[in-house]
Amino acid sequence: MKLQTEKIHILCFFDNDKGRDFEILMPVLYYAEKYLNAVTENAFIFDIDKIRRAKPDLVILANTIGSENHHLIAKYASENGIKVFALISEGNFRTNGTFNYWGYNTDKIIYQEYVCLWSQRTKDFLLKELPRYADKMVLTGATGFDRYKIYKFETKESFLKRYNLEKFKKVIGYAGWAFGKLHNSSGLTEIRNTHKENAEARIKWMHEQQTLIEDILRKAIENNPDTLFILKRHPNEIHPHLTQRDNNEMINLEQYPNVLYLRNEEAVHTLISVSDIWTAFESTTTIEAWMMKDIPTIFINPDVNFVRDINYKGTVIVKSYYEFQAKINEFYSTGQISEMFEQNKIEARKQIIKDVIGFGDGFNHIRAGYYLNQTVKKIKPGQKHKIKINYLYFFRYLLLKTGSIFYIKSLFLKLPKFKKTVWLFDRFKLKNIEFVKNKYFSYLDDFHKENNIYEFMKKLNARIIKTII
Repeated sequence: MKLQTEKIHILCFFDNDKGRDFEILMPVLYYAEKYLNAVTENAFIFDIDKIRRAKPDLVILANTIGSENHHLIAKYASENGIKVFALISEGNFRTNGTFNYWGYNTDKIIYQEYVCLWSQRTKDFLLKELPRYADKMVLTGATGFDRYKIYKFETKESFLKRYNLEKFKKVIGYAGWAFGKLHNSSGLTEIRNTHKENAEARIKWMHEQQTLIEDILRKAIENNPDTLFILKRHPNEIHPHLTQRDNNEMINLEQYPNVLYLRNEEAVHTLISVSDIWTAFESTTTIEAWMMKDIPTIFINPDVNFVRDINYKGTVIVKSYYEFQAKINEFYSTGQISEMFEQNKIEARKQIIKDVIGFGDGFNHIRAGYYLNQTVKKIKPGQKHKIKINYLYFFRYLLLKTGSIFYIKSLFLKLPKFKKTVWLFDRFKLKNIEFVKNKYFSYLDDFHKENNIYEFMKKLNARIIKTII
């Protein structure tokens, strides 16, 4: 496998300096810097004009359809002769025709070099749906899940000490669902656009489930005062520009002394790491839990009859507080929940990992790296791009640059016309990236050395890689 020898300038766009997309991108950037002789530069997703100012050889994105900005970045770069390499943030999509695989890409044109799919299941689906783009459809696996085989995570003791909660020895984590979308206009619009003529029935059902879930969690919290319940808000239940009070299945429980309610303060992998049991209404974080360690996962589903992802087949399901409490009691008395070890659930988890994230070996960033290298081979490093100015993007840049000089969060939150911009100025400088990047890269160095990755890749040619992939 021939790797890049000339220096490549990569501009990588982030929507935050932590979270899902950040985790997806980090191992790929490691590959770029270690094996493709790349210099990477960070850019905030709202600052699309950075493409004009930086004139990179290549733009990298976590996805090209998840927001209007993702789409506009890919389009602007491509139309100005700059290659785009993108991953997929939500790669576990349904293949029954209900998933809008274009998302915010209203042009319905693929601007990136490859569509990096998580699983053979989703690749086969898109090959049938978009045959004209067959040469762009590739199987890489989900790079964000590699970290569970590579990184070192915080211990329960360290975490509890940080929050002055050392008195608790038992910890149950809960990953919030998107019930919060019911309580803001943009969320309701998403629900109606997704469910069309069934939207009102869906909204009614969601309200009912939110109330039931809250009641089950409340009883568990009240009846297990020696157990800390970590309740994690769903990251996409409300758009970041909205500053209204949360309204979901957890918010009314945050006042209990054995509850820690978190929004974006902690990475989900940290919370899984410190939990004894991982729970949710429905969430792909159960797969993350299976990848990280031997931990029981529970779905709390008062109503099990709804269209859902296949994750439920590998996890324990409870319909009521009494069933939930029985599983809690079983775990803390025996050290396990026996239902997790039923053969059908063990086999289901293996199949789910294959169907959802493709591979659970920690090598997905290398599979993606192969196609990143194929993209880099098409680039002439240092080529001067004449990038046409887009005055809207330039105005946005000036807004960020000027506004950050005067930004005082407490003041902006009090001003109606400014409080919607708080998320922009909080994230604009991406302050945390370099610190976390250095930590993650050291873990990746160890993993690559232990697995002799460099020698492995040098011996591979395109045919062998495609066979493995």
